[in-house]
Amino acid sequence: MELMDDTQLRAKRTRIKILRAIVKKNGSACFSEIRSITGLSTGSIYYHLERMKNYVLKNSKHYVITKEGIDLLVELDKKKDFVLSKKPI
Repeated sequence: MELMDDTQLRAKRTRIKILRAIVKKNGSACFSEIRSITGLSTGSIYYHLERMKNYVLKNSKHYVITKEGIDLLVELDKKKDFVLSKKPI
C-alpha cells in the first residue's frame, strides 16, 4: 500500500470537510454556507468542488451530495469508529 504525501492528505481532509458541511445542511448547501461552515477560502472551495464531481453535484445555486459522497462518509465513519473502539492490550 502506498502512503499519501502531505498534499494528498490535506486535499482529502479538505474534501471530507466540504462533504460534511453539505451534509450538515441536510445534503444541500449554497456556496456561502459551505464557506461559513468550513472556514475555507473561496478559491480552495471552488478548486476542490471542481474535483469532487462524483461526490457533489451543482443544482442551481446549491451543491448537493451524491450517493457516492454519502457512501464515502459512511465508510470513513465506520473506520473511525473501529479505530476508536480498539483498546490497547
